[in-house]
Amino acid sequence: MGAFCAGMLLLTWGRADILPVDPSAPVTAELVARAGSGGSSGSPLTLMGAWQLESATRDFGGYSALVALADGSLLAASDTGTLLALDRPGRATMRGSYPELAATDGRDKRDADLEALTVDRTSGTIWGAYERSNAIERYSPTLERLARVEPIAMQGWRANGGPEAMVRLADGRFVVLAEVNRRSTAQGHRAVLFPGDPTAGDAVGEGVAFAFAAPAGMRPVDMTQLADGTVLVLLRRLEWYLPPDFASAVAVLDPEAIEAGQLWRPEAVFPLPESVPQENYEGLASERIGSGASRLWLISDDNFSGFQRTLLVALEWRG
Repeated sequence: MGAFCAGMLLLTWGRADILPVDPSAPVTAELVARAGSGGSSGSPLTLMGAWQLESATRDFGGYSALVALADGSLLAASDTGTLLALDRPGRATMRGSYPELAATDGRDKRDADLEALTVDRTSGTIWGAYERSNAIERYSPTLERLARVEPIAMQGWRANGGPEAMVRLADGRFVVLAEVNRRSTAQGHRAVLFPGDPTAGDAVGEGVAFAFAAPAGMRPVDMTQLADGTVLVLLRRLEWYLPPDFASAVAVLDPEAIEAGQLWRPEAVFPLPESVPQENYEGLASERIGSGASRLWLISDDNFSGFQRTLLVALEWRG
């Protein structure tokens, strides 16, 4: 995400600096795409709806991570370290608020670049990954910081291309993917499998290194695990136009296929349905809705740009 933002500064103008910091500012949601057709033939993705979110506060925007909580709400995090909570997402009564993450108070960009979230929905514990410092933090359900570690297994990852996607698997293991490739596309994106919570235990921060094989031209930006154990990775490709052009897809992977030092390859890759508005989607979350189906949520990163929007998208997944 860091490398992408640097380029975007050349193409966009900011708007966050002209807004006040107003934690009470309401979040408005405008429906911009209704439930539509699925993706290409054989795709498990169907659009359920898309909403443009807006709020007149400097803390709104730049969302690069998303998790679905046990109470049905969503929690998004920005690369400036701020949070957005969405209650009753996708409904006419959807509301937004700005919970505080004390861990980012007074921090510089290096320690506020929050690019990934994951959650244990049973305990409510939340973990966040910071791209520039290659760090992982653990939070209580009330967002109190409990622990922080800069894992040995992630040392040496590029400061502007560090952890971009992270998921806590149902068995307690953690998978973390870097945004930037290793020396070549063929070598894949740096990745680590932690045997448990990387912020706790006797082997804090130690993990198994491997690599993620993203399709050519695409980068991993977030990930989630479905109830059946399948891992989905949100992918993004950037085309340098004015305004920039984005393409997104969802990769399907088996976490049991991860091997030390090897490439972790998708079993399938599905582009988003054409009915999904094009934007810079960086956050992915999932929740089970019964009958073998899941609801996927996407949120876009507007980079605090006048060219882009903050969109929340709901998709049905039938894999």
